[in-house]
Amino acid sequence: MNKPMMIVAAAALALAGCADSPQKPNPLNLKELLAFSGFTLKVAASQGDLDQLGSIPQRELLRVGAGNPPLYIWADAMGCQCWYVGDQNAYQRLLALGSEYKAE
Repeated sequence: MNKPMMIVAAAALALAGCADSPQKPNPLNLKELLAFSGFTLKVAASQGDLDQLGSIPQRELLRVGAGNPPLYIWADAMGCQCWYVGDQNAYQRLLALGSEYKAE
């Protein structure tokens, strides 16, 4: 086998290996983990949104509302001017992902 064919074969094998492994979020990027877990990204559309967003604890996962089912929110008014909202299922997936990364 000539050298160009060996390079093509090696590249094909490398790509095939990548296709079999599921895409995982970067464990150091919480925003990516939140989205991967099923949290919905919301972006502040007005100054009122930003004011309200800035009035809650920042970059902390909070359980909001005493109702059932609970909702969870993570806010970043200074950075992305956004917040992530998730339900109990998204929260459980986030916990599972977090423990998966701790085990690796």
